[in-house]
This record gives sequence, structure tokens and C-alpha cells, in this order.
Amino acid sequence: MLKEKIIERFSRKPLLYLLLIGLSFRFLASIFSKGFLTLDDHFNFVVDADTIASGNQLPTDYKDSPLYPSFGALIMYTSRALGINSPDYEMFTIRFVQGLLSLFVIYFVYKILELKTDKTTAFLGGFLTSTLFIIPITAVHQFEEVICQVPLLASIWILIKREKLQVLNPFIILLSGLLMGVSLILRFPMISFIGIFTIGLIFSQQTRRFIIPFLFGIIFVALTQAVINTFINGEFGYSFKRNYGWILDNPCDLFHTSGYPEGPMWRYLFTLLGIFIPPFSFLFLFAAIKGSKIFSIIGASTLAFLIAHSIIANKQERFLLPIIPILIILGAAGFISIKNYVLRKRLQTLYGMFWIYFWILNSILLIATIFHYGKKDRVEPFVFIQKQHNATGILIAQYNYQFLIPDYYLGKPLPPMFIFNDKNNFSNDIENLNKSQIDINYLVLYSDSVETDRSLFEHALRKKFKLLKTFSPSLGDWIANFFNPKYNRIKTARLFIKEI
Repeated sequence: MLKEKIIERFSRKPLLYLLLIGLSFRFLASIFSKGFLTLDDHFNFVVDADTIASGNQLPTDYKDSPLYPSFGALIMYTSRALGINSPDYEMFTIRFVQGLLSLFVIYFVYKILELKTDKTTAFLGGFLTSTLFIIPITAVHQFEEVICQVPLLASIWILIKREKLQVLNPFIILLSGLLMGVSLILRFPMISFIGIFTIGLIFSQQTRRFIIPFLFGIIFVALTQAVINTFINGEFGYSFKRNYGWILDNPCDLFHTSGYPEGPMWRYLFTLLGIFIPPFSFLFLFAAIKGSKIFSIIGASTLAFLIAHSIIANKQERFLLPIIPILIILGAAGFISIKNYVLRKRLQTLYGMFWIYFWILNSILLIATIFHYGKKDRVEPFVFIQKQHNATGILIAQYNYQFLIPDYYLGKPLPPMFIFNDKNNFSNDIENLNKSQIDINYLVLYSDSVETDRSLFEHALRKKFKLLKTFSPSLGDWIANFFNPKYNRIKTARLFIKEI
């Protein structure tokens, strides 16, 4: 009886329950998935947001839109105005708010599928968007590739709804264009998707009449960004020049990068096969191809996006994040024809086994990811120091592991900090440190000869240090290091405090 009531309520308000499921996983991820997943996750957002929140100007070579970091800065500024000065708490708040915003992704995926297919297919798309293991964790972290999903899907939903109603409302279409423009300036490489999408509107008889207000909306956002560039960069349209100009100035950079991860053209295809869990992913991508017949403009735009990104040498898995919800829409729609084929050929058992296999592995990966502490060995020592509120000077020795210091987590005001990178420069580094007359009371040591190096610092500084805490890499960091050690280096951090 209770089961029947639950099913009845679920079937009456499926979208509400999908949003609640999505919220629960995003809430857990916002609590437990601390740190950052990539360097850009922190240094392209947190540092810029902190700069704005601290009342400083963004650097003149800042090439992106200030919209996203300003969103983070607003949360930081509000938190500090309320007397909450913990960076750890600030980042939880940002993660949680971003998790709430990402619920719109579930909403729009459901609504788009509902308009073009049926409620069962819409539910499948919404459930995948709520629970696919890669989505909750990336939703709460600081990726422009994720935040751009919301205006992108909102724009598409408005257009599909107008197309179905067969009503031309220029102001509503203008809003769609504005949202598409916001998606573009949040993530400039989306031009490959948005460009083909716009051309598709022109060639489709049902949407051709939308093109003028839609284009006007995109152009208005682009011009606004270009004007903002004059205040930040001193040059009209600087962001567009920096993000697109290199293709014309240095076309060879399409095929070779300096310092960025590179890969073959098929790298992203393998990445997608991994995201949707092989061998089920072969079935899913085939379904996405089938779904492109229902969503032809979206399908063509997604293909253009994948081709453009596959051509460019710089290949990072996060670049695919903007189209993951789009692929879910296409895949869910395509499963209609696959299910019909399965019924005709009486392959229901095999089909069901594929889905059971997918949901079991996805559930395991989902639990693992929402509890993943990214770059724990880099972040947690500084979180711990900040919470003590007693740092007079911090010495960071990176003798086996050099990385950019996420000093944001040390809070405001930033305590004096010295970084030792090379043992061969030890004498000069110590001399400069002694000249500063800063009282070092914390030593953060990344070393393969811990006791020897600690003794060396004790002798040079005439102080005794005792081991306070050891910070080992998280399980997720270990796994990332195993699969890609070149770009996911890990070491253990040891925190020492000066003995009184």
C-alpha cells in the first residue's frame, strides 16, 4: 500500500522528485567535495572572485567575462560583511549556491524532452541529469564549462516552446538570445555550438522567423562584454580578441600547444565513452545519434562542438562539460527508437541487463565522487592553519612537489609566507628569510627526506618544530594520479609548528 502511494505521488509530480534527488546529491557534494579538481577550478575563479571581493581590480590581461567571478565575489563579500571570514565556509557557500543553480539544468532537460517527446522520456533525461556520477561534483565546483549550461539550456527551452506554440513573441525570443549570449561569454569556446545552432535556426522553416530578435539578443550581450573590456582591459572587445584572435594570428596553435595537455583527435570520443560507462556508453552514444533526428539543430550543433574541440590540440576533459546535458537530451530521446527495436526483436532481457549494469556502476562512482576532496594535500594544510588564527609566518618547502599555492585558504589578512623550491638555493632563501625578521611558526613540508629537512630548518632558523598534522592525498587524488600521473601529481604534506 505504501509502495503504491509513493509510486502514485512520484508519477504525479516527477519533476519535483527529480529536483529533490538532484538537490540531495549536490548538497552532499557541496559539503564533502572540498578543494579543487583542476588548477582552473581554483586559480581561474576563486582567485579572481577574491580579488573583486577585496576591492581590487582584475588584471588588465584578464580575458574572460567578469560575470562569473563577480557572482563568487558577491557571496564572498556578503559572507565577510556578516563577519564570517572563513575561506572554507565561503567555498562551501559558493558550492551550495552553484548546486542550487544547477537544478535548473535538471528542470530544463526535463522540460525540453517533455515538449518534444513524452513524460517517460523526460523523466529518464531528468533522472540521468540528477544522478550521472560526473554531474553533481562538477556542478558544485568552479567550472565556467558547467555554469554556462544553465543559460544555454534555458535559451533552447524557450525556442522549442515557442516553436511548439507557433507563436512569435519577439521579446521572448530576445530573451532567448540574451541567455545564449550569456552562455557564450561565460564560456567563449561555445562559439562552435552556438554558431551552428544559430545557422540551424535560419535553415529551419519553423524557427527562421526567430532569427532577428535571437541574434539581436546575442549581439547585445557581446557588445556589453566588449564595452566592459574597455574598463578592465582598456581595449574594446579585448575578450573576443584574446579568445578568438589567436586562431587567425597563430593557426598552427590549433594543432600544437605549449604547456597544455594534448591528445589525438579521438581523445574526446574515448572520454565520452568513459563518462557514460562502457560498454553501456556505446548504446548511449548510438541513442544520442538517433535522438538527433528529433532534435536536429541541437544534434548538428553538438557534432560541430565535438569536431571543433577534437581538432584543437589542447584537450582537457572538462572542456566537454557544457554538452553533457545536451547529450543526455539526445540520448534519452534516442532510446525511444531503441526500445521499440528491443521490443520487436524480443531483447528486453539483454536491454534490461545493460541498464542494471549502468546503474550499479554509476551509483558506485556517484558515491565516490561526491565525497572526493580535490587536491587535499595542497588545500587542507592551509585550511587547518587558518582555523588556528595564530600564524605569524609560514614556510612552505616544496622539495619534491612544486605547485601554485592556494593561499586564499589562509584567509585575510594573509600571513607572511615564504616558499622554498630548490635545496640548492637554501642558503640564499634562508638569508632572505632572516633579513625579513618574520617569526616563522608554521612549516609545511613536501619532502622525501622529512626528518633531514626538518633538522636543516631547525638549525638554520634556530627553532624547534614538532609535527602537528599529516595530510595525505584523498582517495580520488590517488585514483587520478594512477590514471594520469603527469597532470595529477600527489604528495603527502606534513605540517610542523614551532615549539614554544
